[in-house]
Formats: sequence, structure tokens, C-alpha cells
Amino acid sequence: MPAHAVGVDVGGTTIKAGRVDAAGRLTDPRRVPTPRDVTRLVEVIAAQVRELAQPGDAVGVVVPGIVDEASGTAVLSVNLGWRDVPLRELLVNALGRDVAFGHDVRAGALAASVWDAGGDLLFVPVGTGIAAALVLDGRVRGTGWAGEIGMLTVSDPDGGAPVVLEAVASASAIARRYAARTGVAVTGADAVVEAAVAGDADAAAVIAEGMDALGLALADSVALLGPVRVVLGGGLAGGGEAVLGPLRTSMARRLGERPAPEVFAATLGPWAGCLGAGALAMGLSTTGAEKGVGS
Repeated sequence: MPAHAVGVDVGGTTIKAGRVDAAGRLTDPRRVPTPRDVTRLVEVIAAQVRELAQPGDAVGVVVPGIVDEASGTAVLSVNLGWRDVPLRELLVNALGRDVAFGHDVRAGALAASVWDAGGDLLFVPVGTGIAAALVLDGRVRGTGWAGEIGMLTVSDPDGGAPVVLEAVASASAIARRYAARTGVAVTGADAVVEAAVAGDADAAAVIAEGMDALGLALADSVALLGPVRVVLGGGLAGGGEAVLGPLRTSMARRLGERPAPEVFAATLGPWAGCLGAGALAMGLSTTGAEKGVGS
């Protein structure tokens, strides 16, 4: 098993890359814009790998959307406009070496279980979009469409027809909805969280509405799975109790007499996917064996 790997996490707007060791230490992290053109994307990823890799390093690349890990195909990414892209094959041809290929959120769950929360958990990164991945009985579960909770329909707090969860509870939606409600332009959800902490009632309401919708989806999952711990990742995880408090309240209200799970923020922050790509490439698993992500 290699002791180091280059991990590459392809996001909707940014590619995160870095060199990862078996203890979860990340060195030389960098961010570059995500090209929409697939040919250009492969060139950018290959350039980052060549700059970061040292002799003996493995390489792991993870992408968003619907992913077929077995065939190495990016089946569908609405945000990036991909459909049925044989991305692993393209990367192997560009680099002339093996590439471990996977789903960004399932890789993030692997990293959270190996190096962060440990054990079984429901990993829920909330950033530009929302998805989830389950670690259960020591394995990362799910393939294909599994975990795409951001596409669930929920009631629109602003009225009108039902909308998808991402339109209410994602970090980008919280920033957008706050700006629409107040007329105050913000650069991101961090500014809304800061305003809520400072006593801004509109900011607190927008966050509470988003977390109420997210809590509905997660309570249903917990009702099925039992009180598995919920680890919030992505950009919104840095919001602390301004975000976690309303989410816990929403879940507890819906679960009733059933035990509510622990809900806490991931410590790996926005680099969970990058670290997970490295873990996948090194063959790490939640139990320390060389298994990687399983179905």
C-alpha cells in the first residue's frame, strides 16, 4: 500500500488538490478553477498531479454528480454539464498511470471515518449543492444515485411550488435567499452566518428555514438507519451552532420519541473530498484494511 497519494477533488467551481499521507496529513494544498470543457479539465488535473506527485505516490480523483466507480464514468453532473464521460480512462491516458476514481461525497465520508469522526456516520457536505454518504458497519455504502438528497423536493419557504432541497438549504441558496429577502448583497453563506450571530433576525430565519428543510431529509434517514451520527461538512460546516443548532432542533422535532443522533461539524473542512481521494488511492478503508470505498 502506498504511503502517499495525490488527491484531487473536482468541485462545481474549484478543483482542490494536494499530497496526502496515510495519517491524513495534507501538504501543498492548492485550488484551481474547474473548467467545464472535459478536455481542458483532464489537462488541468494532469498538470496538478505532475506537479504534486513524487515517486511511488498513488493518484486519486473524485468528482460530483452520479458516478459509476466500477467503470470510471462520470454518468451525470448537472452543474458541470457532463453526461457519460469516461473520465478515469481519459486521466489514465493523459497521465500514463493508474488512477483511483470515485465520488466526491463518498470519498469525503471515507476520510471522515478514517481521520475525523471515526466509525459509522452519515456524512452530509453542504456547499454549492447537498449530498450525503453513509458509513455503516465499517464500509462506505452506496453507488450511482445513492445520497443525492439535494434533489428531494421540499416546501418553498418563500411560497410557490415545491423546490429541491438545494434551493433552500445549500450554502449558495442561503446566501441567495438572504440577499433576496433583505436587498443586501453577500459574497456567501459565511456572511449570513456572521450576520445571524450578530443578531440579524433575517439571517437567522433564512438559516433556520434551510436547516429545517435539511432536518426533514436527515430525520427520515435516521428513522430508517437508527441514530447514526450526522457529520456536517462543506462550506456551511464552519457556521457552528448558528447552523448546527437549528438542524438538531429540526431533526429532534421530527423524530419524536426516537433517539436523536449526534450532529456535529466535520473537522476536515472543505478538504474532505481531497483527503478522501487520497485515502481511496492508498486503499484505506474505515477499518484500516486495504479495501477503499465499497458498495
